[in-house]
Amino acid sequence: MVKFIELKVSDESEEKTELVNIASIGRVYADPQSSLRCIVELNYQSINDTPVYLEVDMPYEKVKLTLLG
Repeated sequence: MVKFIELKVSDESEEKTELVNIASIGRVYADPQSSLRCIVELNYQSINDTPVYLEVDMPYEKVKLTLLG
């Protein structure tokens, strides 16, 4: 069964919700500059072979509990 999680992501100009397959999430890091944000590393790489990260507008603990639950 494929499970997805909605992650609130913002860049310079807009805020949006990304639907991400839980199986494609590698690691989740707390943002060292904000307790209201975290960084999600995905298990796949971009075209130039660099890891793909999402800067998520959700607290680390909330994302972690959602993934574990």
